Amino acid sequence: MTWLMLVLTLILGGCFANPIIDNKPITRPRQIGFIVTSLDQKTTFMEIPQYMYKVSELKNDIKIEAYGFQTYKGKSSEVITLTPDPVFWLASLIWAEARGEPLLGQAAVGQVVLNRVKDLRFNNSIVDVIFEYTETNGKKHWQFSCIPDQQIYIAWQDKNSFENIRTLAQEIISGSRFDPELTEALGFFNPEKVLAYDPYRTNWVWKQPVLKEIGNHRFFSIPY
Repeated sequence: MTWLMLVLTLILGGCFANPIIDNKPITRPRQIGFIVTSLDQKTTFMEIPQYMYKVSELKNDIKIEAYGFQTYKGKSSEVITLTPDPVFWLASLIWAEARGEPLLGQAAVGQVVLNRVKDLRFNNSIVDVIFEYTETNGKKHWQFSCIPDQQIYIAWQDKNSFENIRTLAQEIISGSRFDPELTEALGFFNPEKVLAYDPYRTNWVWKQPVLKEIGNHRFFSIPY
């Protein structure tokens, strides 16, 4: 009888025992970033700095909260591609290229980006225009200097001015902030800074028709 009770205990215990739980940790992404598309439809993965995002586990999935992107919720993988927020990145460009400039000058920098979006010689989205580059001999040449020097990635950290510039970016995109004198503006530069490394004025920007000067920047068109 004792042996029978022992056997029944083992059988019933096995039937109602807790199921085995897989506590294997979720693989965290190796790279997090976004895709930009060039004019010739070539795609490039742009990895963002780790200080821009936070990864947390969500049951069997992950959650990624990142400055400048829609929140990601889903399965983890080695590489995660996020969806960028155009307003954030336009504001970041304006901050990086024109902080310290007068409001009209900051707005003009943003308008250049919108003008490029409308011009067939450039990409057709704000983010693609901002991160556009050409490549020669394996070296990338970015349209805006704040990309290679990483300034665009820290704009959001300037709590004192970034939100105001973000509001400005929204106004530029909506069309409520527009300078009719810069309808054809497709570029800008700081003459003093360019002259410092180009004293003989061989850079192509010197040869472009000047539309307007605001603060330290010279805005120009690019004839066909």
